[in-house]
Amino acid sequence: MNSRVETREGVVVIHVEGDVDVSQALALRDTLVQAMGDGSAPVLLDLGGVEFIDSAGVGLLVTAHRRAVAAHGALAIAAITLTVARVLELTRTDRMLRLVPTVEEGVAALARPAGHDSRTAPTSGPDEF
Repeated sequence: MNSRVETREGVVVIHVEGDVDVSQALALRDTLVQAMGDGSAPVLLDLGGVEFIDSAGVGLLVTAHRRAVAAHGALAIAAITLTVARVLELTRTDRMLRLVPTVEEGVAALARPAGHDSRTAPTSGPDEF
């Protein structure tokens, strides 16, 4: 798995390529922790280059979502492949996460002052990754 981080219009965009599985989850977690900072900056995770995600990867997405919500920030997932979409659907994670079709649409949505999504997960505080 490879990742690249950039900032567009105040949105931290993390581009991910390769499998997001148990063997790669720690590397992505480290990238997310660094990119999210205190969790208040809007983050867009571009999964257009990911063909496989397992339960460790899904758990990482859920934890990142909860951390962003707890910090009153925003997290969106862009450009998911059909395979990743199916996993998120089967785990019903697609109902929790904010999914956007493209990176451009995600940046536009998160860059707006009202870019926060109404879908939030109950949490007692920021989860540790």
